[in-house]
Amino acid sequence: MNGAPIKLLVMDLDGTLLPHNSTISERTIAAIRAARERGVITTISSGRNIPSILAYARETGVDGPLIGMQGAIARELPGPGDTGSGTLIRHTPFSSTLGARAISWCTENDLWGHAVIQDDYAFDATDPHYTTYQGWLGGSSVERLHSIPDLVNHLTREGVEISKVVAHAPAGHPERVLARAREAFGGDLDVTISHPEYLEFTAPGVNKGAALRWLAERLDIPLSATMAIGDQHNDLEMIEAAGHAKKCAYAIDRYLAGRVAEQDHDYDASADQLEQALQQAPGDPDLIYASFRVRLYSGRFDGAALLAAKADWIEE
Repeated sequence: MNGAPIKLLVMDLDGTLLPHNSTISERTIAAIRAARERGVITTISSGRNIPSILAYARETGVDGPLIGMQGAIARELPGPGDTGSGTLIRHTPFSSTLGARAISWCTENDLWGHAVIQDDYAFDATDPHYTTYQGWLGGSSVERLHSIPDLVNHLTREGVEISKVVAHAPAGHPERVLARAREAFGGDLDVTISHPEYLEFTAPGVNKGAALRWLAERLDIPLSATMAIGDQHNDLEMIEAAGHAKKCAYAIDRYLAGRVAEQDHDYDASADQLEQALQQAPGDPDLIYASFRVRLYSGRFDGAALLAAKADWIEE
């Protein structure tokens, strides 16, 4: 049996470390600090782009390269006094022609789509979500937000590299059209849900699981010594890829079958699972090594359910 302790911890941000419409708890920050004190490299993997992650990275004290846009991009943490987003170390974009096609499909299927190009956002001039992002980005919105007449035609002409396309719709609609989107784009683009209101398109093979494998290899850490925590569709590949989550599929199936009890939205699952992992001795076969929450907004469940899988350590 492989008794290696956890060496790399990769955590989702929204809905996991950061409860929706809330703040990161002191308990979660303390748990991350305790992991670092034990020599664990900690980082965040999010659907957001890197500038939108940085403040939370500093708040939590993570020390590993940051992963953004479902794994399409990664940057080193900026050094002291560095006002930039950090050195770019990974970017897997797709063509603006495909981006235009994705946004057109979104329009036809009652979603508002915009393009993300590394740190910047490109919205159609008619998209009402542009003003929402102005509020979110504050002072940096002038440099990073672009309102473009006829965005689809613009992307078709310009030939820029797109990091991802994000589509907004009322909660539940992305879930309803997810299978349709995946069928429409086949092997051209990967499609996932990062939030009940967001459908996202990335280059083929881009997901948080692929990014975790890339980061573990870059840091020379075996997958068997990695742990991942998340709460949405876009976290499933990451949970499955983590060496401490190889057997989590049964827990997903149990949830989807409606056999897992609900937990309150305020349940501090990230801190709870980090603390439990740190309390176990390395190599303990009863170590809780895979934990995550999945939200469904189909009406069958309303809230966050904590899923924890236990299994023997896996041979490398």
